[in-house]
Amino acid sequence: MLGISGARRGMEVTGIMKVEKIDHIHAYAKDLEGAVRLFTALLGKEFLPVWESEDFGARAAFHPLGFEFIQPTDPNGPVAQTIGTREEGILFVCFKVPDIEEAIAEMEWRGIKMTHKYQVGKLKEALFESTNTFGVQIELCEYPGDDITAASMG
Repeated sequence: MLGISGARRGMEVTGIMKVEKIDHIHAYAKDLEGAVRLFTALLGKEFLPVWESEDFGARAAFHPLGFEFIQPTDPNGPVAQTIGTREEGILFVCFKVPDIEEAIAEMEWRGIKMTHKYQVGKLKEALFESTNTFGVQIELCEYPGDDITAASMG
């Protein structure tokens, strides 16, 4: 079956998205350093060094177990706009997919609107509204290998 988006991209849409794994979870923290201290103590492993992006208007710290805390640095940046008026807590669940364009077509075929799409190094990501996903904001990612951090730097 070809959905509207699938037809636009010339892909067949089956209604079942291919997912390799839940890759990571994003959480919003007003106090990034405090969140890193608490979860380092709780989980017994250090976070990777904090990184900052002017393009996204945010700082973030990624934990090797697949947990990333994000703190907006620009109130008008894309991260702050995505967070909106939400309280601290889980923002996105990120699914690793083998073909992001195919997965985007499947999401759009189901009426789930993409809000952002970007590439950092060899890492491709797409974000979607939570309106039609029962409040769960979904992020899709595609990258070679098993290390998302290495892919984003390559």
